[in-house]
Amino acid sequence: MSPESLSFAPWAALTLFAFTMSITPGPNNLILTVTGAQFGLRATVPVMAGILAGMGLLIGLAGAGVAALLLAVPGLEPTLRVLGLGYLLWLAWELCASGVRLDARAIGRPLTTAEAMLFQFANPKAWMMAITAVTSFLPGLLPITAGDQTLATLAVILCFLLIAGPCIACWAVLGAALQNQLQQGARLRQFNTVMGLLLAITALGMIWV
Repeated sequence: MSPESLSFAPWAALTLFAFTMSITPGPNNLILTVTGAQFGLRATVPVMAGILAGMGLLIGLAGAGVAALLLAVPGLEPTLRVLGLGYLLWLAWELCASGVRLDARAIGRPLTTAEAMLFQFANPKAWMMAITAVTSFLPGLLPITAGDQTLATLAVILCFLLIAGPCIACWAVLGAALQNQLQQGARLRQFNTVMGLLLAITALGMIWV
């Protein structure tokens, strides 16, 4: 096997993982869809920026040793999962119980960039993504970066940002495309209920991963 293929393989694996984690349904993408549907595409831009910043921060923390700490301390990682699950279920309830008119918005206003970034710490899928990226893919990049852990971690972060950006934008565009269809109160209520149930199902599914 040539050196070129040895160097390309870790990048290909990481890229596929980043794409799969970013494009599939999850708390981030459901929140972006709801935000796009209720507030429009422009209002989702700060939310997307916060999500990407939070993802980068989680990967950076995992690369700095937080992943090893979570795996080493008995009960710590399950406890964080349960806390994140509780928050996501509360958010799902808020969506299902929201008002029936478009101006009675489920989340009142779009999340700010800082709020979307902090939301990643309550997102089990984001934690799972960061831990897996560091424990499974970062070792393969260490030879490429001459064993530099910091440089390898930055490479993982950059790959995720480049892949995740367009992926999560698709969900925001989907929500914005539905905005005109949700002007009637009954449709908005049905949409919020469906999204709330999807968020709850997604959160419950991830707690056992």
